Amino acid sequence: MNPDFLILCATYFEVSHFLASCPGNSKKITKTGLTIISGRVRNKTYDLIITGPGVFNTAHALTAYLEKSSPALVLQTGIAGVFQQAGHNIGDVAIATREQYIHTGVQAKSIENDPLPFDLIAKKPLTRKGIYLFEQKRVDHFHGVLSFAVKKENINIIKGPFITVSSITSSFKLADQLYQAFSSPVMEAMEGAASSHTAALYNVPVIEIRSASNFAGEKDKSKWDIDHAVKQLGRVLTLISQ
Repeated sequence: MNPDFLILCATYFEVSHFLASCPGNSKKITKTGLTIISGRVRNKTYDLIITGPGVFNTAHALTAYLEKSSPALVLQTGIAGVFQQAGHNIGDVAIATREQYIHTGVQAKSIENDPLPFDLIAKKPLTRKGIYLFEQKRVDHFHGVLSFAVKKENINIIKGPFITVSSITSSFKLADQLYQAFSSPVMEAMEGAASSHTAALYNVPVIEIRSASNFAGEKDKSKWDIDHAVKQLGRVLTLISQ
C-alpha cells in the first residue's frame, strides 16, 4: 500500500514527540538496518524512515524505499540550525522554498562554487550548483495551513531557502559568510538536498519542514534547545498528517 506521506528523519529522537502522539501500528527493519514505521493519523496513512544523518544515508534510504513504493508526498523533516541574520529564533518552524547542497560545483575564489559543466539531473540546470526548487503552491499551502492551525500557540511558521551541509557550521563568522553567499538561507541541515535530488529522479513530490534547535554557527551545545525544537516539530508534524 502506498501511503499519503513518507516522512524522512535522520534520528528517532527528532520525531519522538510526533510518534508519541501518532504511534505507528507496524515496524520493520531493512537489510541495511533502516527502521520503517507505518501508521495512520485520522484518515491519512504514513510511512516513516529513520534514515541516519547526512546526504549519503538519506539518498540510500529514499532510493531503497522508492524502488518498492510510491508515496503521495515525501516529507523531509528534523531539527536544524537557524540563521539569526534572517531574524528568526530557536523553536521557529520553517518550510523550505529551495534547497542547495553548498559543496556542489567547481571551486571558485568565493565561498560559493561555480556551477558544474553538466547537469546532475538531466534537463535540470540548477542541479549544476546543487539547487533544488520546491513547488511554490505546495509551500504556500502548507505555510498557510500551519500558520492558521498554530496561531494561538507559541510556534512561528516561516518559509525560505535552506542549505544542506556535510559539516555543521561552528562559527558565526562562517554562518554570516554562508548567509551572504547562498541567497539568505533561513536554515541549514544535513539531509534536504539529498532527499530533493532523489525525489526528483523518481518524480515524486517533496517538501521539507524543520524546527530550529540552535543558531547556525553556535558551537556551544549548551546554548542549543533540542528538546524545545523536537516538541515544536512534533506538534507541526501531527497537524500536517491530519
